Amino acid sequence: MSAFYARKQIEQAIHVEDVSALYDIVGHTPESILEPDAMVAPQAYHSLLEAIAESEWPDLRFHMRVCSGMRCEAFGAFGLAFKSAPTLRHAFQRLSRYTRLHNGVSEFSAVDREAVFCWTHRQPVLPRLGVYLSNEAAMATTLTLCRETTTSDLTPVRVQFTHRRDGSKDALVEHFGIEPVFGAEVDGLQLAIDQVDRPTTIGDAGIWRFFTDHLESLLQAEDPAEPSLETQVVEEVAKLLSGGVPPLAEVAMTLGMGTRTLQRRLSERGTTYQAVVDEARRHLAQQLVGDKRYSLSEIAFLTGFSEQSAFTRAFKRWEELSPRAFRQAGTQASGAR
Repeated sequence: MSAFYARKQIEQAIHVEDVSALYDIVGHTPESILEPDAMVAPQAYHSLLEAIAESEWPDLRFHMRVCSGMRCEAFGAFGLAFKSAPTLRHAFQRLSRYTRLHNGVSEFSAVDREAVFCWTHRQPVLPRLGVYLSNEAAMATTLTLCRETTTSDLTPVRVQFTHRRDGSKDALVEHFGIEPVFGAEVDGLQLAIDQVDRPTTIGDAGIWRFFTDHLESLLQAEDPAEPSLETQVVEEVAKLLSGGVPPLAEVAMTLGMGTRTLQRRLSERGTTYQAVVDEARRHLAQQLVGDKRYSLSEIAFLTGFSEQSAFTRAFKRWEELSPRAFRQAGTQASGAR
């Protein structure tokens, strides 16, 4: 993970007498840790947090001081993409994808659940204080960046962590504005739907697309095996089909690019948006028809068709079988095995 995090933690180790020992833990010097591409092993980072925590126990505040002082600009193009997003939802939609540019340990994901937007965090579970503090800092930093783009008093509906921790939690309550829940099934931050869909104070769709396009190029450079543009569009379309076929502009915005840019990039690959939508419907229909929990009328709705008859005609075109015959064929094949 980026040494940037370790450097920020060391800066707030105000109760540690020998700060040089902290640099030794992460294998850096005060000079080398400033290098833009400097990295730190996760285990070393966790040991660093534990060493600093020992100096403050039991009232741990250093990691919350770090998080409250974070700013979008400190994260480079990644942070500027977050800051310029038109809404927090747009920011979160791409955050999970680009986080790995500076944090290869954590995995983030987002989902709407009833009246709240849930942002979850996962990393390998190890029963040690350093991991717990790292997880707390991940959620706290996320909230700080959200507050920078909206209002300084933004308060989540709920904050939860899988771990249980001794020591004072006062600093967490002060930062989040509510008392976190410990011993939950997953680390998470929940915001009200209207909070994530409200326009941000300084969001700019054009600037946001510029920075997300730049981040895409960085990902491709790091991992040429990244999913193709067609695959990304299929995935985004499939998520939105239950509301009808999503407009090209909506999918382009989700992917962090302009409508014309997406059209051009698909054309360069010898395809069109309509062809990709058709492919998304086909893949989703195949999965749902094979699942008996869904009626054919429900599947028609979930794949963006206004009528079951239109869905049936499309399915026959794709598979040369009606949805019912396709389901029966799958059942028979399963029984034969």
